[in-house]
Amino acid sequence: MNELILSIENLSAEFLTPEGVVNAVNHVSLELMRGGTLAITGESGSGKTSIALCILDLLPHPGRITGGSIRFQGVDLLGLAPEEMRRVRGRRIAMVFQDPSTGLNPVLSVGQQVEEAITTHLDISKREAKQRSLQALAQVGLPDPEAVIGRYPFQLSGGMAQRVMIAVATALEPEVLILDEPTSALDVTVQAAILEDLKRLQQHQGTSMLLITHDLGVVAQMADEVIILYAGTIAERAAVGPIFQTPLHPYTWSLLGSRPRPDRDDGGRLASIRGTAPNLIDLPDECPFLPRCPKATNVCRAEPSPALVEMAAGHRAACYNPIYHEISGEQGD
Repeated sequence: MNELILSIENLSAEFLTPEGVVNAVNHVSLELMRGGTLAITGESGSGKTSIALCILDLLPHPGRITGGSIRFQGVDLLGLAPEEMRRVRGRRIAMVFQDPSTGLNPVLSVGQQVEEAITTHLDISKREAKQRSLQALAQVGLPDPEAVIGRYPFQLSGGMAQRVMIAVATALEPEVLILDEPTSALDVTVQAAILEDLKRLQQHQGTSMLLITHDLGVVAQMADEVIILYAGTIAERAAVGPIFQTPLHPYTWSLLGSRPRPDRDDGGRLASIRGTAPNLIDLPDECPFLPRCPKATNVCRAEPSPALVEMAAGHRAACYNPIYHEISGEQGD
């Protein structure tokens, strides 16, 4: 996992709305290594999905990329012509979208949808496409693929539909797989099974994964490295172990403190992060987490938003007053 396959430098994106300019992504940089899994997590509306859509040039109108670069194996995707980008999208970089009920075409059978993903990029016969479809469905843990290919999305359970979405995305063995909340609507048993299938696929195909989720349990289970996103900016970035064991940014600390824990001694009550996220139309010059921060000091109020800097080996945070103790189940200063 030492080879860099995808890198984003100083990416910014915005949405033009009647109310004003929504600053969805603000100077984000990241690296994804071959065969590794990078998780991006944070609250809803923090810009996680927007980053993924920028990579695939699928940011919907009225969104637009305003700066930065996205390099895939050294090639800047933002400089590709639309036809060149279509050859990359789905073939070399694929995405599993959040909601299978909208990601699957209701009037096409499962087999037609998987085969379409294959024949769009490969000049092969219908028979070969069907065989590849059956193989893709079997690899994601669907029993009796021969029966599944004849079904329509409304005939599938939530778990089956999500597996079909993964089969569509992985049928051509892409080098990078983007997963947007791949298990958010599923019960814990199905979620665990799908995550295991994804791990097995990654080992078999050598796929690099960009995992977008708000579920910290999924992050702990799947990721090698984690980016904590807040208001479109990176608050903290580190390997998965340090993020959970020694978080530095108060926002990360607050997120971890609000998650369910079996060892809590407060009757099971979950802690909450006070206040609300800032308006992305009118972002402050100072740290965007300032109004909610339990560790804010005078420098936080007097200086511009802090830069992301390395505070320990491989561990970066954007904070003037970071936390240097192990996370506990309690909230406090």
